Amino acid sequence: MKWKKTFIFLLFFITGITLGALLSELVKNIPYLNWLNFGQQIGIGVPNPITLDLSVIKLSFGFAIDINIIKMVCIILGLWLYKKFAKGL
Repeated sequence: MKWKKTFIFLLFFITGITLGALLSELVKNIPYLNWLNFGQQIGIGVPNPITLDLSVIKLSFGFAIDINIIKMVCIILGLWLYKKFAKGL
């Protein structure tokens, strides 16, 4: 039963991220809603990844999170909906 709750949690979390990214793209060109795209990209190796060249093999490392207001709202909404939904499980 625990794996079921974990799966549903991941489903709500990923849905919140996806919906936030979609809404972010939709509102970026609307003048009175473009403030919802205010945010920051944070990470390691941004914009150029850290590269390790061993002559035989070249490895590149990088990680970035692009977060803004509308994405945070959608993630929080998804987690809140999960909390409401999970009470019945």
